[in-house]
Amino acid sequence: MKHGKNPTKAQKRIMTYYRLCYQDWLVTKCTDKELHIVHRYTDTQRVLRKVSFEHDTRSAERSV
Repeated sequence: MKHGKNPTKAQKRIMTYYRLCYQDWLVTKCTDKELHIVHRYTDTQRVLRKVSFEHDTRSAERSV
């Protein structure tokens, strides 16, 4: 079993995007394009592609 670490806030967002419960997953490896995770209880391993979350709040304020 690979030992993992608790996910950061940005990694939690990626897991939520893939509809995973981030409380059940640990991060084993984090590269520029992928996030390698392992399940806390079943030791299932998954590889998630990183997704960019670009949200410009200033453009939303200008449209008002």
